[in-house]
Amino acid sequence: MLSKTAENLYWTSRYIERADSIARLLEVAYRINLIPNSSRVHNEWTSILETSGIKDDYVNHHGDNYKKEKIENFLIFEDKNGSSIFECIRKARANIKMVRTAVTLEVWNAINGTYHDLEKFSEKRYSSRDLPGIIDFVKSRVNLIRGTIQNTQLIDDAFDFLSIGTYVERADFTARIIDVKYFILLPSSNYVGTQIDNFQWTLMLRSVSAYRGFKQTYGNNGVNHINIIEFLILNMTCPRSLMFSLDKISAHLTNLKKIYKKSSRAEEEISVIVNRFSKLTAKKILNVGLHEFLLRFIRDLYSVNSNLQNNYFFGKEK
Repeated sequence: MLSKTAENLYWTSRYIERADSIARLLEVAYRINLIPNSSRVHNEWTSILETSGIKDDYVNHHGDNYKKEKIENFLIFEDKNGSSIFECIRKARANIKMVRTAVTLEVWNAINGTYHDLEKFSEKRYSSRDLPGIIDFVKSRVNLIRGTIQNTQLIDDAFDFLSIGTYVERADFTARIIDVKYFILLPSSNYVGTQIDNFQWTLMLRSVSAYRGFKQTYGNNGVNHINIIEFLILNMTCPRSLMFSLDKISAHLTNLKKIYKKSSRAEEEISVIVNRFSKLTAKKILNVGLHEFLLRFIRDLYSVNSNLQNNYFFGKEK
């Protein structure tokens, strides 16, 4: 496969997953905003700008105007924001259009149709009351695209690059959304383990569609920060956990090694990270510090992404 084709496929799936991630971040902020909390010291809307890494871009275009509706529009439609939902879908469509012969007609139609339907949303004057409907639309369309890829694509190197892009982006998002909880949550450590703390963890589980899976694993009374950290970081049966995504990235990189008969730094690096994760517990993570642990993970993931691009997209040898 040409390196440019591989790169287009990888970024197509990353942008699709990112659109879903931004929708889920918006859902977290929307739900937390409904909770009466006079002691809240972090604004959930500015926190998602920080967590998604686009606060500086927002300030450059809108200054310190942190009105809820302004931030929502920036995250959903604004073309000045390269990570807005609309821009992510537009970029995904542009990437897949360049390599249409590498994907099935069904995959192309799912992505192209999502772009045009979202374009109709963007032509209307946005209001905050539209937010829940847009969130549901994006999540359902991303699930449609994922299902179409899973059920119509050949399981070959194109499928591997599409899958790696999905799981790299998902792992990054899961780490960041846990960090949103860290930023938004509590006025002080005295609130850890309280009803407010546990309720906000529950909202976060719902936002990543993991609440029912969590209840099946830990029962109705299992909502506490240790169990949730274990579930979203270390649990191999949770499709949104960091460990699940790392394992999938590792498996698809191993497939590429077999296909191309050559190892890569990205594959070696992800193996080291997976091995490190296999020795962790939630308590060990908390002893290090959850925020510090997540920052290190995001840096490690960035390094894997860089090596992946050097090995497969830029044509550099190991």
